[in-house]
Amino acid sequence: MNIDFKNKVILVTGSTSGMGRQIAKQLLENNAKVIINYGHNEHMAKETMEELSEWKDNILLIKCDLSNEAEVDEMFNKISEKYGVLDGLVNCAAYDKVLSIENLTIEEYRHELDVNVVARWQCIKNAIPLMKKSTMPRVVNIASRLGTRPMEDSVAYCTCEAATIMLTKCCALELAKYNIRVNTVSPSLTLTPLGMQSYSEEEIKATAEKNPSKRLGKVEDTANLVLFLLSDKADYINGENVNVNGGILLK
Repeated sequence: MNIDFKNKVILVTGSTSGMGRQIAKQLLENNAKVIINYGHNEHMAKETMEELSEWKDNILLIKCDLSNEAEVDEMFNKISEKYGVLDGLVNCAAYDKVLSIENLTIEEYRHELDVNVVARWQCIKNAIPLMKKSTMPRVVNIASRLGTRPMEDSVAYCTCEAATIMLTKCCALELAKYNIRVNTVSPSLTLTPLGMQSYSEEEIKATAEKNPSKRLGKVEDTANLVLFLLSDKADYINGENVNVNGGILLK
């Protein structure tokens, strides 16, 4: 399937590593103009720009701590000044720290909510004026299968991802009048730094074996679906939570 994003402007948050970087790369390969966002890691930002240097003229790199309201507002001011329009938003940035309910502090919980829920909402809100100028406005929120399946020691992350799925539905309903389509993509355990940080090598192998597909997710699996949902091919898909998991929820 050929998807051409020529002249389309798309923001991918958390796009200097893992899934976000792969989504940004595939968008650039398909002629999009991509805003690459990072929070603090200058090394990863430099590494990403080097990897994607072939498309440097189509990249706007913005440092923005998504838990900081003022910085998010400033990021969208920069996008408005540079492009004047936004055709796509991929809320990919995420934060997860594995803690039991008893050990989770209120500060830690609030930080996860700020990054994984509030920032996604704020990005969507700030995107609306720019998306009203687009002929094909799309939002894709990256959640997780943990938004529908609980897991021990992940109460903060699970509730954030569940909130993201409902955020998508509410925004899809309310923004349809502007032709803005909003969907969620929920991967299962994927081979990324964030996905791997909480698992031993033995646990990773066991998880892959439990999957009907006998493997873990790859970043390309999610990126391919995200590109489809950002395209005009997905115009009648709205408010959905699309799983990318090899069939793990079937068991």
